[in-house]
Order: sequence, then C-alpha cells, then structure tokens
Amino acid sequence: MAKKEKVKKPKQPKGNGMFAQFRQQAKFLKEVDPKAMPVGILFASIAFVVLVVVGALVSGLNFLGMVIWVVLAIVTAYLTLLLTMTRRANTAIFKKYEDEPGRVSITVGTLTRRRWKGSNQPVAINARTKDMVFRIVGPAGVVLMAEGSKTSARALLEDERRKVQRLASGVTVHTFFTSQDGEGVPLADLHKKVSKLKRSLNRAEIKAVQNRLASIDSRSGLPIPKGIDPTKMRASRRIQ
Repeated sequence: MAKKEKVKKPKQPKGNGMFAQFRQQAKFLKEVDPKAMPVGILFASIAFVVLVVVGALVSGLNFLGMVIWVVLAIVTAYLTLLLTMTRRANTAIFKKYEDEPGRVSITVGTLTRRRWKGSNQPVAINARTKDMVFRIVGPAGVVLMAEGSKTSARALLEDERRKVQRLASGVTVHTFFTSQDGEGVPLADLHKKVSKLKRSLNRAEIKAVQNRLASIDSRSGLPIPKGIDPTKMRASRRIQ
C-alpha cells in the first residue's frame, strides 16, 4: 500500500504579534517621527531603573528576589517602549492624514474594533465639496462624524441627524465634525471625545438600532473621493 504523502500546512503569515507590531511601528516612525525611538528608550530606561531600585530595597538584595525584579523590570521597560511608540505612531498617522479625504475613517476603524458598530465607509457624501459623514452605533447611542468645510459639512451632518432621529426615535444622537479650516474637533482628539460619551444603550439595543439604520444606508453607491483607503488605513487599537 502506497504511503500517504504528508500534506504540508501553509505557514501562517507573521505580523500580528507584539514583536512584529514593534518592528512595523519602528520602521514607520523612523521616517515620520525620528525622535520617537529615543523618547521611548528614555522612558523605558527610567521604568527599568526605578523597578530595579525598588526591587533592591524590597528584596534586601536577595539573589532570587533580585532576579524576579529584574525580569519584571525588563518586561515593564519593553511595554513602556511599545506603548510610547504606539502613541507616537497614532499621533503621526492622524497628523499625516489630517487633510486627506476620508480621514475620519481612521477614527471609525479604531472605535469599531471594540464596542462600537459601523462601517468605515461614509453614509453621506457631498460629491462637489467632498464633505463626508460617517456613522457608528455604540454604548452612547448613535454618533455621526463629519469632515469638510464648516458650513457645508454641518449642513450634511444635520441632514443625517434628522434621518437617524426619524428612524430611531428616542435614541441619543451625537454629532462631531472636523475640518481643514481649523473648525470643529481636531482629528487626533475625535477618538477621545467619542470614547468619553455617556453610556445609554446596552448590547441588544445597539444591535437593534444598527439593524434599523441599515434601511437608510446607501454606502454601496457613494462616489468616494480619492484620498485615504478606509479599508487599509487604521490607527492602532491601543490608542487611548
């Protein structure tokens, strides 16, 4: 009887682990923020020294105790470095794309990885002015985020707000907008503003509202202007 040939399983692509993320951020920051690595190393070194000193005082220079504290200091230093670089990378991403069409999709991408539901495709677009409105549903209700010029973006945002309130009566609707002319919420602060909103819906209610609003969605036919590819450009999920 012929021997069965072993089928080799395809290797899973690397790039989702902590070290892979670190390498990607280091490469990106080397180009856009050269000071990020020195600052991260400085903070990591401070964390390492502080924990080693505390360990020496607490353990009385006991060998086993010092080994444990040194290991803890190394892990803490690495996490401090990674967190610092993540924050700097997120800031650099928002800064780099703050004037690009579709920039709010970066914020949408960070929020919808957790408790919020929605798409990083706009729900409304003004093809002439390139104003856009994005919508997500979450613990705080419905959030509409617009980008564009002050007057036209607000008009488009108000139109979407009325549509949502007609279909989801009683649900809290929050509106934000960011623009190139310095009006509204800066792109880098938009995530924090949404995250701090007061909770008003539970998980079942979020799903029900999201399903109800699907009836007014027309994303598939919207002519998205050239700019950011909302399916690829997202800030890190570690953003705070």
